[in-house]
Amino acid sequence: MIVLHGGGEFSVGCRAMDKRVLELAGGLVVVTALAAEPGGRYRAATDNGVRHLRALGATVAGAPDVREDPAGALSALGAARLVVLPGGSPSRLLTALRTTPVGQLLIDLVAAGGTVMGASAGAMVLGSWTVLPDRPGPSGMAVVEGLGLVDVLVIPHWSGGSSRADWLRAVRQGMPGAVPVLGLPEESGVLVEDGKVTAVGQAPTALVNEERDLPLGETWELQ
Repeated sequence: MIVLHGGGEFSVGCRAMDKRVLELAGGLVVVTALAAEPGGRYRAATDNGVRHLRALGATVAGAPDVREDPAGALSALGAARLVVLPGGSPSRLLTALRTTPVGQLLIDLVAAGGTVMGASAGAMVLGSWTVLPDRPGPSGMAVVEGLGLVDVLVIPHWSGGSSRADWLRAVRQGMPGAVPVLGLPEESGVLVEDGKVTAVGQAPTALVNEERDLPLGETWELQ
């Protein structure tokens, strides 16, 4: 299972959604905030996730930063049944996943029946394509291939198309083919399993290509 979260993670409004994910995933949860800068910001973001999930009853640990302690990070992540990627910089996170073994570890975890949850930047990079707002592209910002765990492109912090007009323009001009685009509001997201996408959280998910919302609790099949 893959969980794509629109942002505002670890807030009170996420508790019900996160409890459901924990119940479905089972086992050890490991948080690694690779979208944050190494050092104090990585540790603070990782610790924030650990506190939130522990309060919900999870058995949870924070992984060392693979950019500073590769062996320790891979040992921690290798024991996980659920890996959590909080938000931050999608460029920084995608680089970390591609230049360390963590990206392949996540692919292998899902293939073995485990779960990966990404929030905001974490959700963005798990798709087949992702927007990188801090990198220039032909239409203002770059659109590049993501990790490819789900054949979608995620636009987080969604509050309607007009609020993300620059992102949508970049996607239309920079992404080949008709990859589904999901607009995920904060404290909301989707569970993806066996090609089926189920909306969870506080607000519906926008199926941007179809110009409609996926109501909470309802399921849509990826084509």
